[in-house]
Amino acid sequence: MWRADEWMWLALALLVLVLTGCGAEAPAVPPDAPVLTGLDGLPKQLATIEMTATPSPVLVGMPQPGAALSSATPAPPRPTPTLTPYVGIFLGRPTSESGEALADDIPTLAPFVVGPMGGPGVVGGLAGEAVDCPVAPAGVFVAIYAANAALQERLGCPVGIGGVEQMAAQPFERGTLYWRPNGQIYALANNGQLWQVTDTWHEGLPPDDPSFSAPAGLVQPIRGFGLVWRTNTAIRDALGWGTQSEALISGFWQDFERGAVLQGLHGQVVAIFPGEGQHSGPLTAY
Repeated sequence: MWRADEWMWLALALLVLVLTGCGAEAPAVPPDAPVLTGLDGLPKQLATIEMTATPSPVLVGMPQPGAALSSATPAPPRPTPTLTPYVGIFLGRPTSESGEALADDIPTLAPFVVGPMGGPGVVGGLAGEAVDCPVAPAGVFVAIYAANAALQERLGCPVGIGGVEQMAAQPFERGTLYWRPNGQIYALANNGQLWQVTDTWHEGLPPDDPSFSAPAGLVQPIRGFGLVWRTNTAIRDALGWGTQSEALISGFWQDFERGAVLQGLHGQVVAIFPGEGQHSGPLTAY
């Protein structure tokens, strides 16, 4: 067993070895270095500080950077308005105010009836057979149309209600020229011939031709009428010279299936048939 003095010598030896090892590793102190005393004389150690991702709060109760802000509590959703469906219920046949049942079919306007004998509101037909026209002849033509079965056969039924038009008209020795707002010129010769020509005259063209010298008391047509008259020998020969200058008139025109009816100069009614190259008139109801 070790004695107390032996243990003491062993501890001193170990202490000397430790101090010798530390002294070998310690750096040499310069002779002119300051002598540190107190706390300054204690050994120093470099400490490493790691910054965290979330900084520390500056004041208690202030919102922190990166922290989610509280939002107001949304109001409960309101219902979307929708149309209220209504279901119809059939309770029976429709009735009038008097309680009488109405007809199943919707009433329609009665067609214009073309009858074999003519008469007020009824017009003569073809080979004694009645004909239904969806559109009636205009008032200025209805009596003439009703009294003339041959006219009904040539014209057919009206295809429009017709109307007043601002036309130009000029009388000639043997016929008449009419101009319509649609740019068509109609040459009506007294012998029944008809020509329909498109008006191609425009400002800048000569209004007449000095090489044509009208006899005394007669006139050469000008502008659109003049161009048609000068460039169509058949029209010029059929009509002759103008007896008056052209003038604006209020005429009435109604189209039919195979022609048209015109009320022109002096209120005369004329039926024209462009497909035949013919016209008929003046027409009367008697």
